[in-house]
Amino acid sequence: MRQTIKEIETNVVYRWYLVYSFLDKVPHYGTFSKNYTRRFHDPDLFEQIFEKILKIAIKNSLIDHSSLFIDSTHIKANENKNKYIKKL
Repeated sequence: MRQTIKEIETNVVYRWYLVYSFLDKVPHYGTFSKNYTRRFHDPDLFEQIFEKILKIAIKNSLIDHSSLFIDSTHIKANENKNKYIKKL
């Protein structure tokens, strides 16, 4: 939380996104932290917000259903290299 507030104080892009002018005072990180824990105590809340945004995007034809992308991180198998058969 401290680092986020420090970024908001110094980074123009954060200020623009949050609609803070250069003269606006950024809230103390403690205020941000307390609000965060009080408002988002429900662990399912972020998923509900995401689903609502997704439904709005689908309703307004902002999502293309012609392709599907899945995380394809390459993970090497944990195999026994002495127990395999070479095939040509």
